Amino acid sequence: MLLIDNLARNRRERGQKPYLVHEGRTVTFEEFDRLTNQMAHALTRLGVVKGDRVTIGLGNSVEYVVTSFGALKMGAILNPVNPNLGAGELSYVIGHAEPRVLVTAAGSSGNVTSPDLKRPAGTTLAAFGDVPGAERLDEMLAQAPDETPAGTVGPSDGSTLLYTSGTTGNPKGVLFTHGRTGGSSAFFIPGLGITPDDVILSVGPLFHGNAWSCAALGQQGGCTFAFPRAFSASEFWPLAHRTNASIFFTLGTILAILLAQEPNELERTSAIRVILGLGSAPIRDRIRDRFGISNVVECFGSTDAGVVTLEPLGQEPRPGSAGPAVPGVTLHILDDEKRELPVREVGEIAVESSYRMAAYFRDEEQTKQALHGDWFLSGDLGYLDEDGWLYFVDRKRDVIRRGGENISSVLVEKAIREHPAVTDVAVVGMRHDVLGQEVKAFVVTREPVSAHDLKAFVAARLAKFQVPTLWEFRDSLPKTPTQRVEKYKLRGEAPSGTRPLLG
Repeated sequence: MLLIDNLARNRRERGQKPYLVHEGRTVTFEEFDRLTNQMAHALTRLGVVKGDRVTIGLGNSVEYVVTSFGALKMGAILNPVNPNLGAGELSYVIGHAEPRVLVTAAGSSGNVTSPDLKRPAGTTLAAFGDVPGAERLDEMLAQAPDETPAGTVGPSDGSTLLYTSGTTGNPKGVLFTHGRTGGSSAFFIPGLGITPDDVILSVGPLFHGNAWSCAALGQQGGCTFAFPRAFSASEFWPLAHRTNASIFFTLGTILAILLAQEPNELERTSAIRVILGLGSAPIRDRIRDRFGISNVVECFGSTDAGVVTLEPLGQEPRPGSAGPAVPGVTLHILDDEKRELPVREVGEIAVESSYRMAAYFRDEEQTKQALHGDWFLSGDLGYLDEDGWLYFVDRKRDVIRRGGENISSVLVEKAIREHPAVTDVAVVGMRHDVLGQEVKAFVVTREPVSAHDLKAFVAARLAKFQVPTLWEFRDSLPKTPTQRVEKYKLRGEAPSGTRPLLG
C-alpha cells in the first residue's frame, strides 16, 4: 500500500477520529483527507504537474502536513527544507531541486523570503497569508474542490526529495519513490506495539525524518499525531499530559535537556510508555529511573538508507548495538574488496532494503558509487553479532589511523561523554608527520575541567593509543540544522577556539 492510500482508508474507517493535534487545533482523518484533496487542486492551479518538485519552507503547522500530503496525492515530489538554513545553502538546495512551487507563510522565520535567496526562474513563491510577491495559497485552498484529484500515482513514481545534512560539504538530493516510502516506518507499528488508540508525540521539526515519520505513522497506524510549534523544555510534560501522548519520538539531545530540568510531578505520571530516542543509549538508564518509562529504544539508519534496525521492545539492550534489522531489510558487512565478512568482523555496512533511496537526484555517478548491485553502501563501519544485531563503529571517513592503529572516534567520544562535566564532544584525526594522524578532542563542558583530568578519566576506560593527546575546549561545536557535528570544519580549522587549547 502506498502511503497516500491510507488517507481514503482512514477517512472511511475512522473519519471523526483525531489525526493531528497541534497548538490547540484538532484535525480529524475526514477533515484531513478533504484538506489534502483541496491542496492537490490548489497546487495544480499553480502549475504543478506530476513529477514537479514542491519545496516546503514552513515551520511546524497543520499547513505543513496538509501541503505535504496534498503534493504527494497529486504526484508531485515533496521537497522539505529547513527554512532556517543560511541563504547560501538554501539557495543551493532550491537551485538543485528546481521546484515548481516554493511554499512559505506570513511571519515565518528563516530565509525562504530573504532577498539574498536565489530562487530559480521557474519557481513560484506561494504562501499562507500575505507575503509580498507570493501567491495566496490559503485563498486558493479555500476555493478548491474537495474531490480526489484525477490521475494515478504508482510505486515507481517519485515521492520525496530529501537533502542530506551536508556534514562533508554540499548536501546531496536523496530521491525516494512512492513504493519505497509506502512501507517505510510501517515496521514501527509492530515493533513499538502501536495501535489506533495511541497518540504519537514529536517535538522536532517536521522537515526532519524523526518527526515526519510520526505523520506517516499516524496514517499507517490510524492513530493520532501530536506536535507543537517548537520544543520547550518547560512545557514538555504539560504538553505530554494535554495530548495524552503514549509514544514519544525524539533525539537524545532533547532527552538530555529534559534530564537537566528540575524534577516536577508531571514527569512520572504521563501516559508515555515507549520512547524512540535516537542517540539516547548513553543516558538510557537515567531516563528510565527519572521518568519511570522502561521502554527506551534506539534505531539505526540514515537519510539515504532509511531506517535499518530497531531494538526489540522488552529485550535487554546490548551495549553498542541498535538492534537487528527491521522486516524488509538485510544487512551485510563488507571488506574493502566488497567481500562479505563473518560475524563480529568490522567492515562497511551494506543495506539490502526496499526502503532505501532510489537515486541521488541528478547525480548518476554518486548513485553508482553508493550502490553495490542492489545493496546500498552506507559509508558506515560496523559488525553483526551471532543474532544479527548491528553494532555501529564509526563513519568510514571518521576512523582515525594513528601509528598503524585504527581508532573509532565514536568510541572515544562515548568515553569522554561519560564525564559528568561534559555536555558535547567531537573527536577527529589531525594530520601528523610521523603517526599519520593524531587524536584530537573538541569538548564543551558545563563547568571548568582541565585536559589533564579528562585525559586521566578517559585513560581509565580506553587503551593508551586511543586517548586524545590534543584537547580544545569550546562553547559550542559547528553543527548542521539536524544537529550533526560538522567534523570537516573542525579538521580544517587552526587550533583556536573560544577557550584556550590545553595539552
